[in-house]
Amino acid sequence: MKLYRLLFMRTLKLTSMIILLLQITACSWLFGDEGTFRDRSNDYRQATVTAPLELPEGMESESIDDRYTIPTISDRTTLDDDFEVPSPEPLADDVNRDQVRINSLGEQRWILVNGAPGQVWPRLRGFLSLNQLAVQHTDAINGLIETAWLQPEGEDALRERYRLRIDQGVQRGTSEIYVLQADIRSGDENWPQQSSNAEREKIMTQELAQYLADSSAAAAVSMLAQQAINSSGKITLQEDANNNIHINLALPFSRAWAAVGNALQKSGFVIDDINRTEQVYHLNYVEGSNSKEKEKDGIFSWMFDWAPSNDADKPAESIAYRVRLTDSNNGTIAITIESADNTELSKSDTERLLKLIKRNIT
Repeated sequence: MKLYRLLFMRTLKLTSMIILLLQITACSWLFGDEGTFRDRSNDYRQATVTAPLELPEGMESESIDDRYTIPTISDRTTLDDDFEVPSPEPLADDVNRDQVRINSLGEQRWILVNGAPGQVWPRLRGFLSLNQLAVQHTDAINGLIETAWLQPEGEDALRERYRLRIDQGVQRGTSEIYVLQADIRSGDENWPQQSSNAEREKIMTQELAQYLADSSAAAAVSMLAQQAINSSGKITLQEDANNNIHINLALPFSRAWAAVGNALQKSGFVIDDINRTEQVYHLNYVEGSNSKEKEKDGIFSWMFDWAPSNDADKPAESIAYRVRLTDSNNGTIAITIESADNTELSKSDTERLLKLIKRNIT
């Protein structure tokens, strides 16, 4: 019995020593020589911006990409003195946004693609290479790719060529691709303002859109196109000198008018009347009708659903608004929202409603 007790005590001491050594070692590893955690919060201040890598002539730079690109802050508004922190916005501006979509307005047609121009540019080159369409001229700075003259199949088919133009989309991180077709009737040098054969342009647009939809977004990025074509988007939320908030949209009025009308319907507004002459949409909006607005009560709201509420039997209130489009001197469109009864909207309500509309403008 004494021997057992002696062995037990020695084992207990040995175990205690091992635990103590482990604690000392762990502390020295975590805290360092000075016994404290190193403050890394200001390390970013030492970061420097370097010039893009320059490659020798003849070498491609499509596979080079900034791993951690800092996005541009487009929306700049000041806070009220009495500010209430709003619910966080959804991670994705539009979870239902298609990867690739063909849009049209009048006789104009374009492909809308998720991805910055620098990311989409190599995929355009891949489409032309896959279909063995010879490239005559490329201009990454202006986002242009021109094919050589091609001879379609068919006895009466005219020689033709195509020009692909990539531009920044309305929303940040999207691109628009325009296809222009020219046949031998338009001459050897000059490109026409519109396609010589609208049907041939349509076919090429559909084939290109299908290729972009089928092919996954490649990791390759054209740094030249990325730097030359602004990828911050054509839409921003701004504030004028009088602290009035508005959406600034860099589009021609005809397209801006159609885009806003489509966005209002997606945002849950009911359009009662349209006055194209005065450039005003007359609307009604039921607070909480938008699915994203319903989430603002929080993730724990289900815990209190059992409790009776006097508001349960109250009908949802419909509020009338006016959304106005105004041409700016710099060629952009200013979009504002106001109450239909001319009562002043609070700054927070104005910003909230404009952000809702802004998310759905494409």
